[in-house]
Amino acid sequence: MNFLQGIGRFFTGLFVRAGLCTFKLLAAVLLTFIKGVCFVFSEIWEIIKAIGRGIRWLWHELTESYRDRVELSNQLQKEVRRLKKEGKKAHRNAVLRFIGSFFLGEGGVAYTAFNYLLPVISAVFLVGVVAYGSGLEYGIAVEYNGKELGIISSESDFDAAAHDVQQRISYSEDEEVLDLSPTFSLKIISDDDKFLSTGQLADMMLEASDRELTEAYGIYIDGRFIGAVEDSEIVRNALDTRLLNYETDGIVKEISYANKIEYTKGIYLLSSIRDEQETIAQLTSARESRKVYVAQEGDTAVGIIQKYGMTVDRFKELNPSAEMGIRAGQMLNVTETENYLPVKCIREMESLTFLDYETVEVETSSLNVGIRSVLVKGERGEKKSSVEVTYIDGIETSRKVLSSVVTKNPVVETIGIGTYSAMPDDPDTVYFGYPLTGSGSMGWPLDGGWVSDSFISDRNHKGMDIAAPEGTEIYAAADGYVVSAGWNSGGYGNVVMIEHLDGYATVYAHMIAVYAGEGQYVTKGQLIGFVGNTGNSFGDHCHFEVRYQGICLDPAAFLNTTNMKREEE
Repeated sequence: MNFLQGIGRFFTGLFVRAGLCTFKLLAAVLLTFIKGVCFVFSEIWEIIKAIGRGIRWLWHELTESYRDRVELSNQLQKEVRRLKKEGKKAHRNAVLRFIGSFFLGEGGVAYTAFNYLLPVISAVFLVGVVAYGSGLEYGIAVEYNGKELGIISSESDFDAAAHDVQQRISYSEDEEVLDLSPTFSLKIISDDDKFLSTGQLADMMLEASDRELTEAYGIYIDGRFIGAVEDSEIVRNALDTRLLNYETDGIVKEISYANKIEYTKGIYLLSSIRDEQETIAQLTSARESRKVYVAQEGDTAVGIIQKYGMTVDRFKELNPSAEMGIRAGQMLNVTETENYLPVKCIREMESLTFLDYETVEVETSSLNVGIRSVLVKGERGEKKSSVEVTYIDGIETSRKVLSSVVTKNPVVETIGIGTYSAMPDDPDTVYFGYPLTGSGSMGWPLDGGWVSDSFISDRNHKGMDIAAPEGTEIYAAADGYVVSAGWNSGGYGNVVMIEHLDGYATVYAHMIAVYAGEGQYVTKGQLIGFVGNTGNSFGDHCHFEVRYQGICLDPAAFLNTTNMKREEE
């Protein structure tokens, strides 16, 4: 009893102590929270007091002049009332001093208003000046040879115009070099001022050069000046006619000159004016250039002649040895016709491309170990594409695929790696001294053994006898369904019959025990029974038959043991 009371007092004291600890912990947490709240509010109060002090200081600064003005006014009013008793003249002078001090004196209305309004007026004036200046349009005034030519947007415009002028005058070798040093100045653009283009500025610079000039059309090829003509339409029509008569095959999407041709009307040196027919002859001219071509595998003389647009006689003239035939790596002389203005022709055409097939390797029991054979032959796929081909003077320079569709998918080539390991004891002498070299579509049905009797022997034998010790494993020679499994009273003893594809069937007789079950699907190399000596049999062996639609065939035609090797060898 005393022991139980002791335990009760111990746990009571423990609970009381735990309660006190919990209360102290809660009290400490609550006290800490209250102190945190007090600290936050005290800081907020200090911030509010600081803001208040700032507001009071600002109010004092803003109203100080007003208070001084009020105090001065009170003093002047007292002075006016005091002098009123001394006479009208003194009173009038005091009133005048009061009015003057109130409006014009230091701290007066005018002085205070000036102090407040002057910064505001200055800021407004500054904003107005900036707004006015930002609304103005500026340009670069160009002065050349003592004459102001006009306004340009940047100095690069003058550089382009100077380059154009140099091109125009460089055409005439007897012309002196012009000094093209301008003077630039920044100018505010008025409504009467206009910006000059590069061509206009070039014309004005030539006019300011005091040279003999005339108005004409300058011809530029890819930005390069080649001369000027009086009538550009004659040249333009001649070049257009050349394009219209250009011979090409297929669907032509676009035909034009590869170079950019520009006809620019302007002021040109009289000495740079050319005859229109002379200019046409230059632009439509062509020259023959020779080069060396290294023959590639499969090249022919006809193909090379067509590629470079040569005649047969010209090719033979340059390559006498080519009559003996063309070989890869042979260096041949060819010619190319280079037009002054190459013609670019864009054609749309259909192209057929082949898609390479992939090759995969798979392990299969349909082949013996060590045999590799193609199970599925690979075939390339085909893809038809609509392409845009670009030719320069008849030579292809680029092509772009517009659309394509696969018309034939490639067939993956499958290579079988043989895994079937059943083989006779001696693969080289299994058929009475000769190896079995049949199709190999069926596997050797035993784990070992040798041929003890052939098909259609002197006993009208319907299969092949494979002798082996009792209990040797027998395997399915090919995939198929087991249609018969068990005892056969017709002399086969324990037998298994498997039906394969395409009307073939195999029979395995005289087993000591059957392992496969009727109706079961078995794969090549799967265990179906064990060698024995049951039924009409003399000695342990497996009677193996191959039938096609019920007709017995020689199993040797389906077996191939020439490549079989045992692992221990």
